[in-house]
Amino acid sequence: MDKIQTIKELVYYADERFGDEPFIREYAHKQFCDTSYRSFRQRCDKLGAWVQEKFPNGVHAALIGSTDSDYLTAWFGVQCACSISVPLDVANSAEKIADEINRSDSEILFLDERHESDVPSFRKLCPQVKFYISLHKPCEDMLYLGEILSMYEGKKPVGMPSPDDLAAILFTSGTTGQSKGVMLRNSNLMDNATCEPDLGYHGDKRLTVLPVHHVFCFTCDVLCSLWYGRTLCVNDSLMRILKNLKIFKPTDATFVPMISASILKRMQQMAEKNPDKIAIGKEVFGEDFSVIYSGGAYLSPDIIRGFKEFGIEIAQGYGMTECSPRICTGVKFSPQPESVGRVVPGCEVKIVDSEIWVKSPSVMMGYYKNPEETANALTDDGWLKTGDLGYLNDGYLYITGRRKNLIILENGENVSPEEIENRFVTFEPIKEMVVFEHGHTIAAEI
Repeated sequence: MDKIQTIKELVYYADERFGDEPFIREYAHKQFCDTSYRSFRQRCDKLGAWVQEKFPNGVHAALIGSTDSDYLTAWFGVQCACSISVPLDVANSAEKIADEINRSDSEILFLDERHESDVPSFRKLCPQVKFYISLHKPCEDMLYLGEILSMYEGKKPVGMPSPDDLAAILFTSGTTGQSKGVMLRNSNLMDNATCEPDLGYHGDKRLTVLPVHHVFCFTCDVLCSLWYGRTLCVNDSLMRILKNLKIFKPTDATFVPMISASILKRMQQMAEKNPDKIAIGKEVFGEDFSVIYSGGAYLSPDIIRGFKEFGIEIAQGYGMTECSPRICTGVKFSPQPESVGRVVPGCEVKIVDSEIWVKSPSVMMGYYKNPEETANALTDDGWLKTGDLGYLNDGYLYITGRRKNLIILENGENVSPEEIENRFVTFEPIKEMVVFEHGHTIAAEI
C-alpha cells in the first residue's frame, strides 16, 4: 500500500479497509447511534460535491461545534472537495469568532445551535461569508446540512488534493496578543497521524473528550481512529466523563492534566471508604480500559504515580499545534515518568540555548498571512522553535519551562517558574499557584 498523504485519501482508505464497522459511536436517548466508515465516506462525498459545485476553485470553510458525526462530516466533506477547513473555538465570543472568520478568509460557516443567535452579527461583521449552514437542525435564513446531504445523494466530488496543499488553518491563542492561524498541509497532518506503528489498535474504542478544534484531539482521536480502525466514542459533556466511561466501555482515552487530576481526586475520595484501589480503578474505567494518553500541558509525575495505584496507566506526550501536534508520544507503563515521552519516528529534536527545536514532516507551513511571526518561529532550514525549554536523554524529552517565562535573578541564575509550580500540583491545600518575579526575587500567588 502506498503511503497515504492526504486527508481525502484517508477517508477513502478507511472505507475500503473497515467498511461497515463503526467509526463514530454516539449515545443519545439511552441508545447507541453508530456511523460506519462507509456511511461516513458517503456523507463526506455528498457534502464535498455540494462544496465543489458552489466553489469549483476551492474555499475556506469555518466550523463551530463539538465532536459528533455532523461536525466531522462537515470537516472532512470540505477536505473531500479539495478545500480548506478552519475549525474555531465554540467557546469564543461572537466578536472573536467573526475576527477569525475574516482573517482566515472563510466564505462558508458551519455552526451548531450554540451560536445560532449570533448569525445576524456574523452577517454584519463577515460580509464575505456566502453560506451559513446549520449542522443539526433546519434554521431560518440558513442552509441545513441534513438537507444538503439528501439533495446530493449518490454524488461525489472530483479530484484529489496534493500532499503539499493547505488542508487546515487552526488558530492558536498563545498567552498574549492576537491569535495566529497555523497552516497545516495535508502531508503535515497525515505524517503525524501515521508516524507511530500500528500495534494492533483495530477494533479498540477511543473515548474522545477534548475540544475538536484542538489539533491534539483532531489528530490523535479522529485521524488516528480512521487510520487504525478504532471506534471513536463521543463524550458529550465534560460533566459526564465518568458516566460515559461506564456507557462506552472504552479501551483508552485522551485527557488533559486538569481532567486527569479531577478523576484522580475522585478515586482517592472513593478510596477513603474502600481500600481496594484496583477495584476502584476498574469500577471507574471499566475492565477493558488500557491507558490514558495525556497531552496539552505538563502532567505531574505524582499524578501518573497516583493513577498507577488504581491500576490505570497514563502515557504522557508532548506537542504543539505548529507540529500537527505530536513531537513526543506517550509510552505505556511510563518508563520515564518525569519526561513528556519518546520522540516520534521521523521527528528530529535538538536543544539550542536550552530551547527545544524541532524538524519534521509534521511542521507547519507557517502562520496564515503573518510572515513576521512565521519568521520568528521557523528557521530558513526548517527548524521550528518551540519556545519550550528542556533537554533530551536517551530519546526521551524533558520540559523545564517556557523561554518567555524565564526569571533571571540578580546573581544571573535562570529560574523556570513552571518547574516550581509543578512540584505543588498534587499538594492538597493548593488549588492554583502562579510563580513570578517580584523585586528581583521569586514570589508566588496561591
